[in-house]
Amino acid sequence: MASLATLRVPDSATLASDLADAPRAFTRSEILTRWSRRHLDRAVSRGEVVRILPGVYVAAVHQHDPVARARAATLWAPRALVTGMLALHLHAPGLPTSTIVELVTDHGDRLHPPPWIRVHQSGLPAERTVARGIPTVTPARALVDAWALAPPAYRNERLWQALWSGVCTWSDLAREVERTPRLPDRRRLERVLGWFAEGATSPLEVRAKHETFVGAAFADFEWQVPIDLGARTVRADMLHRRAKLVVELDGDRYHATKAERDADRERQNALVAAGFTVLRFGWNDIVHRPAACRALVTAAVGRATGPMSR
Repeated sequence: MASLATLRVPDSATLASDLADAPRAFTRSEILTRWSRRHLDRAVSRGEVVRILPGVYVAAVHQHDPVARARAATLWAPRALVTGMLALHLHAPGLPTSTIVELVTDHGDRLHPPPWIRVHQSGLPAERTVARGIPTVTPARALVDAWALAPPAYRNERLWQALWSGVCTWSDLAREVERTPRLPDRRRLERVLGWFAEGATSPLEVRAKHETFVGAAFADFEWQVPIDLGARTVRADMLHRRAKLVVELDGDRYHATKAERDADRERQNALVAAGFTVLRFGWNDIVHRPAACRALVTAAVGRATGPMSR
């Protein structure tokens, strides 16, 4: 990330372009170490640089960028930490972000934020971290806050997205939940964490087991079952013994390298050679096409054993 100490020869032309190089925010004092007040005032009057918060400036092209806003907010309130969805995005950029910067700070801090900043005076946590140069709560705390701040209908999806990204583990989250005395919808969150505690190997397996392949039609399936193939033993995510059907739940996070893909192929070939039918589903299948996944599984069992009860 660029710093003012490494920028080019200071003049009014380079001020705006250098601040636009990355979605960053700068204090007025930082800018005035390289440029004059006249340079800054001219860039602001031209609309090239914006005073986004008292004493904090960004290039106009970045004034709505969530990362620039998060940095600006913590320069404006240096004791505060970013939390919620934006903090999760800072730690795992593939996760959705938020147009609102959620800040947690100490009791009694006197802050008067603009509409795009929400200040939660709940007390600073004992643990903190930094993501992309911005001070934040830990990912587990950020996820607890994201759950609490989300509309109830969106809580589950935000939880699954974060756990699947690997931004924190379910056990880290469980410890943070235990430390949180007042938490909306606690029972629902603890129920999902209980599913992980049963011994699941990934968020994909938990979601498939408890949200997709549920009901009487899937009662005969066993989960995480060792299968003796003679020369080797493999563990099936889902197994229907009578139909000799194995369902594998694969995700890019867990099957991303060439060695892992080679191992998956060898494993599938060994199962097929032993007379098993193998179906494979990934995260997008389970999340976006659950009905199609259920239909494929019931059809495969039906062909082998007769129609499954529905």
